[in-house]
Amino acid sequence: MTVSPNKIKPNYWEKLEIGSADLQFLTNYLFETEEPLPIHKLSQVLLRHRLEILASEEASQKAKAGLTYFPKETYQPGDKLNFPELDGASGIVMAIRDGDNPGMGTFQVMQVEFEDGVVKEFASGLAEHQLNMKNYQSVPGEEQSPETIMKVHGRNINSLLRTALEEQNDLVRIGNTWFPRSLLIDVGPGHLNIAEAILDSMSGGPIAIDELMKQLEFTGSGENQELLEFSLNYALQEDPRFDEVGTTGQFSWFLRRLEPPEVLEIPQFLRAENLSIISDSLDDVTYQLLDELDDELSFSAEDINDAEPAEKISLTLTYPHWRAGSLPVTPLTNQVLPSALESHTIKVAFIDEQTQESISAWIVRDHNYVIGLRSWYEEKNLIPGSIIEISRTKNPGVMKIQPQKKRSNKEWIKTVLVGADGGLVFALLRQPISAGFNERMAIAIPDVGGLDEVWKNRQNKSSALKTDVMRMMSELSKLNNQHHVHFVDLYAAMNVIRRTAPMDLLNVLLSSEDFFHVGDNYYHITEKA
Repeated sequence: MTVSPNKIKPNYWEKLEIGSADLQFLTNYLFETEEPLPIHKLSQVLLRHRLEILASEEASQKAKAGLTYFPKETYQPGDKLNFPELDGASGIVMAIRDGDNPGMGTFQVMQVEFEDGVVKEFASGLAEHQLNMKNYQSVPGEEQSPETIMKVHGRNINSLLRTALEEQNDLVRIGNTWFPRSLLIDVGPGHLNIAEAILDSMSGGPIAIDELMKQLEFTGSGENQELLEFSLNYALQEDPRFDEVGTTGQFSWFLRRLEPPEVLEIPQFLRAENLSIISDSLDDVTYQLLDELDDELSFSAEDINDAEPAEKISLTLTYPHWRAGSLPVTPLTNQVLPSALESHTIKVAFIDEQTQESISAWIVRDHNYVIGLRSWYEEKNLIPGSIIEISRTKNPGVMKIQPQKKRSNKEWIKTVLVGADGGLVFALLRQPISAGFNERMAIAIPDVGGLDEVWKNRQNKSSALKTDVMRMMSELSKLNNQHHVHFVDLYAAMNVIRRTAPMDLLNVLLSSEDFFHVGDNYYHITEKA
């Protein structure tokens, strides 16, 4: 069955309403096929079903409208006719008489009464007439095929269907694949306990689902293997002992209790106290500045997930990520990091391009950081402000990593000195440098332990953000004759003593009379302050 494109309402697919009848149809379809299906295939099944319904409705409407009128045809009193040239109006043939026009040959004249009571006359049995050449058959347009509809509207339809499926109970989901709950193969507590023991022997994992099925002796059991895999994945997903840590399309399992502490809880250095919403009234220069800082606290999940893939990116380490041994998950880094549909954590590996050493790491999607690089930072003698380069490989879960190349030498850079009283002093000192660095964000930390103690003490004694900004501005302003402080220098320095989001810092600078913007992202402490 086909449906004419002009019979479908505008925006039909954009505003597709998915009701209980649609969900029941999909449930029945999955019952019949006994095959779990991903969301995009379910969308195609639904589209074909909807097109069949539309075609059936169109055929029914045509039947009700009557025969299509052509002057060459002959009709009988009582026939119902449809007139496409009159916007599809319908009428009943009431009477027929012979035509009287020698120039037109033999023909008949019909009296047709329309639904509004108007009676009109039309010729019939007239062999020569231009309307006889018309083709009123519905020709389905290419845009009505499920494949083409999915190309244009697929993302929206998938989203609408996924939302509708989440609100019902008959179908369950693993990743982005759905199946009737009642058809799942029972995976009992005994099998899950054995799975836990297997992962325990592997220091937590990870283990791919196909390997786990082998060790559980599920393969070759005579059951539907695809359904058995789905059922096992679902049972593991519903058990809090297990965590799915694979990339998109790859199910891999880990014991949650054996995951690193930094995965289960946000590291101290990455915890922000308060977050301001990015203002809609900033100028383009400021928006560009916030983007270039590439702070994960500046972006929404949608911003991050919409990042287009890239082969290689470069990023600058801030103190919190340097100290925690982490990377931010931002629109920039997400260009090379693997995706995952549902996994809150993803087990990945970085390959040192110089030594080919493999570094185990974790992506914590809920809080937008990658953890596990602390030892590598120390080995490479990196500092806050160092630039590192990350590139993709053919394996989505493996990335290459290296410091930006630079001859090891000494540079004059900002250096943090920790006093006996816990006070901080910034000074320009010559420090050994092993990698390329961002001049504004580079900060040497000779006494890491002393600075850790500062963070520890600050946990028990909170300080207002404005107070810290004032102290840091006063300290940084001593490093140049104009006593101006660039926003990026201030942002990097503030993050040495507390996790500070760029927008929070900007709000303090713009909302207080104690600070004055002198242009080009430089700020000055006012004389009054």
